[in-house]
Amino acid sequence: MQNIRGLDLLKQQDEREVYILDTNVLLHDPSAIFRFHEHFVVIPLFVLDEIDNIKKDPMIGANSREISKKLEQLIQRSDNPGDAIIIPNGCDGILLFPRGHLSQKFPAELSLSYKDNAILSQTIGLQEVYPHRKFILVTKDRNLRIKASALDINNVDYLHDKISEEYLASFFQPVQQIVLEETEINNLFKSKTSESWEIPYRKKWHLKENEGIALFDPNNSFFGMALRKGDRLKYFDYHSTKVLDMPPKVLDETIAQHNFEQAVCMHQALDDDIKIQIIIGKAGTGKTHIAMAAAIEKVFKERKYDSIKLIKPVVTKSRLGEDVGFLPGSLKRKLIPKMRPFVEKLRKFTTDIETEEGYKKLLDSGIIELLNLADIRGADLANSFVIFDEAQNANPFQMRTLGTRLGEDSKLIVLGDPTQIDSIYLDKYSNALINLYENAMNNATVFTAQICLIQMVRSHTSKWFESTIQGR
Repeated sequence: MQNIRGLDLLKQQDEREVYILDTNVLLHDPSAIFRFHEHFVVIPLFVLDEIDNIKKDPMIGANSREISKKLEQLIQRSDNPGDAIIIPNGCDGILLFPRGHLSQKFPAELSLSYKDNAILSQTIGLQEVYPHRKFILVTKDRNLRIKASALDINNVDYLHDKISEEYLASFFQPVQQIVLEETEINNLFKSKTSESWEIPYRKKWHLKENEGIALFDPNNSFFGMALRKGDRLKYFDYHSTKVLDMPPKVLDETIAQHNFEQAVCMHQALDDDIKIQIIIGKAGTGKTHIAMAAAIEKVFKERKYDSIKLIKPVVTKSRLGEDVGFLPGSLKRKLIPKMRPFVEKLRKFTTDIETEEGYKKLLDSGIIELLNLADIRGADLANSFVIFDEAQNANPFQMRTLGTRLGEDSKLIVLGDPTQIDSIYLDKYSNALINLYENAMNNATVFTAQICLIQMVRSHTSKWFESTIQGR
């Protein structure tokens, strides 16, 4: 490979921009260096220090190791890695690891021992040496962007997998309601067996594969529901839709007589042809309730799967995430407090509730297994009903890691609320939940389905808090 002097390239007069990547961008997307086309990509050396410090972290350590792997591969391709490295992204981008260039004019009140400040100082220093270049700091840290703006540094959030506020809002839509003509209704019910009740799908309805709808007659009377299955609409009865003998829940029938979203969600969860179901909704809409009930029905009543795998990210206020701990006790026992919603549903759905023997026996038997997302690489998900809760606290890379371990005999339900982000490396526009939901919508297949739960059904008090008390 031709030896390219990085600093000489920055001196050239051209329109290429220089993007300085913060640690959180690389941890969020280990392939971020390939996303900037023909432009320069700068990774400060102290960013590499942070990446190295995170490599053993249970939540994002895999991302850290993946970054190091990709960077080493690029370095091995280069004749002189101390200078510029061509990025093989089809546009001949340039990767740089600058040394020094800390600005002598950097504010004294900002300590350079804090790596965020060191990034700002180096960015200013590079701007001073190459004033004709446009330098842009890319970071997912809102406070760092604020400081950069105060220091007159161009800055942006990482937008490669980020969606707009308007697009996110479009996900939170109720089930469509479609009025059928009399002839269509007659054709729908012409068969004697309800399993054969279907009508041809019409493009004007604009439905995704496995999307559910509510059906009304010309008098605007509700009479049933349907899922799109290829070129057909397959009918199902709202009042017969149950999971573990529990129907869709309506909190206040004076406001809404039906919960169409829950009915669709239940039908998708029990459909063996749907291998991946994504459920989004705010707290109290019934996501975990339906997923757990469907898993128990499929494993213990229908014997469709051998086991239930319950997975969630473990996130605390720590900057680097959290391990499950080194105190005595099995991994399962350490995870139980962190997976309280799962355990509560298990207790509710088992018969020996008073003695708590029901759910404990299931956990001890291994038929129901609690898994930390960080340990998923070594997990066996074959012939399992897998529930991934709070997916908004994982990144798309982790979602892919989980998904690539599924077999043809597995079913995955992904749950979450994109408005409740606990991870400091994510936001409601770029997490694994929304990324998967969007991809399922744009790349619909016969084995994927998505649904957004709208109605708060936990309690009247929960609904009051959710609708009345606004965060500041």
